[in-house]
Amino acid sequence: MNRNALILFARNPEPGRVKTRLAKHIGDRAACNLYERLLRFALGLIEDFRTTAPRTDVFAAVTPAESVPTFRDRFSIPWAVFPQEGDHLGERMALAFRKLFLRGYDRVLLLGSDLADVNAQDLQGAFRALDGAEAVLGPAEDGGFYAVGLRRPCPAAFQDPQWGTSDVLERTLKALKSEGLATRLLPARRDVDRPEDLSALRRHWAFSSTVSVVVPTLAPRHQLMPWIQGLRKILWPGDELCVVRGVSGAQAPPRRSDGVLWLESPPGRGRQLNHGARTTSGNILWFLHDDCLPGPSAAYQVRKIMLDVRFSLGCFRLGFSPTNRALDAIAAWANGRTRIFRLPYGDQGLFCRRDVFDAVGGFARPFLMEDVDFARACRSHGRLLFLPETIFTSPRRYLDRGILRASISNHLTLFAHFLGLSNATLYQRYYKGRALPIRTFLPKGKDHGDHQIFHP
Repeated sequence: MNRNALILFARNPEPGRVKTRLAKHIGDRAACNLYERLLRFALGLIEDFRTTAPRTDVFAAVTPAESVPTFRDRFSIPWAVFPQEGDHLGERMALAFRKLFLRGYDRVLLLGSDLADVNAQDLQGAFRALDGAEAVLGPAEDGGFYAVGLRRPCPAAFQDPQWGTSDVLERTLKALKSEGLATRLLPARRDVDRPEDLSALRRHWAFSSTVSVVVPTLAPRHQLMPWIQGLRKILWPGDELCVVRGVSGAQAPPRRSDGVLWLESPPGRGRQLNHGARTTSGNILWFLHDDCLPGPSAAYQVRKIMLDVRFSLGCFRLGFSPTNRALDAIAAWANGRTRIFRLPYGDQGLFCRRDVFDAVGGFARPFLMEDVDFARACRSHGRLLFLPETIFTSPRRYLDRGILRASISNHLTLFAHFLGLSNATLYQRYYKGRALPIRTFLPKGKDHGDHQIFHP
């Protein structure tokens, strides 16, 4: 069986060192942010590709060499990362191919990191083309190439020190053929190097969107910071992170610090989610619990809600970390229920377009079952996008209460909710008679029966 390897060739995003031609028109910082978005898009589509080709090993080759540790940490790279070596781009590519062929790989594909119109099917097609050819080249519209694949080393094809010119593809194709390599061309794609290339990005499903992450919590700020720092590593430039703390009594005004919008609202997860959603501006809303761990490409994945307007709501597969057999069974049931009944829970990382959120009126329930009601309301506006990627959540609630007991309690609460019990009654039964944390008056038509006064 062939051993396949994919190398993502990338630069560590630093203003003034990436997209320098484009920076002359839009500035160093804007060019750097654009390159980072393109890079995160490439990382996401490689994850898509890996779902269809799990035996293909992925590597990231990064320049400058000293930035490798920073790059790996900044992007939470789950694959091996090594520095690019050589005096010019061609030599760096040749040495990267040599490194992996020496490790025993039979087919190696090198992919650039600055394209918006490449997809997972292109990568599949490139490896299929290597079944019948010794080399493949993916032409870029500016005369270069966005991908090159080989079945054996060919350093002569990369020895010319002149790169970034309009004849790069032609020269490389000629060099490959002169070395006796049967070469096949892949579909042409457009890289993003000129101001005229930017117009296509404004219509692209991933680059025309910004994500607002809304996190309801009762935890103090210092306790959340390690989790927030991990979450920020997966977000794209321009994305928002909004943390909404539930506070009884006077609330502090909104403030921004550490790249986070901090809000306060009356306690109640539904209320906090609504407040965060209506304060942020992204056209995608992603609702996260503060004990969930999304994967490194999650911000790419939630953008898929923009691909097809027939989808109104999205979620991830549920997993627990740490886990055991009983928790795995609970996760399997939750994922099966989601697939069959289209009823995900909030700890599956719900996300939607802002127009859908506005159309359903946000979260109707203040304390419990706000996620279930929201998912049911979204049904009338489209289908559920159930992503194959897993989001991991803490099993603390199950372990504290006992796995079986907590599971039975959750299902009884869901059943009682469907029977029409008020949110206040559900809250007190779920929390063993604990009073609601704040005086609550709900608008008419929103969960009638919760219009009593409750306070600690």
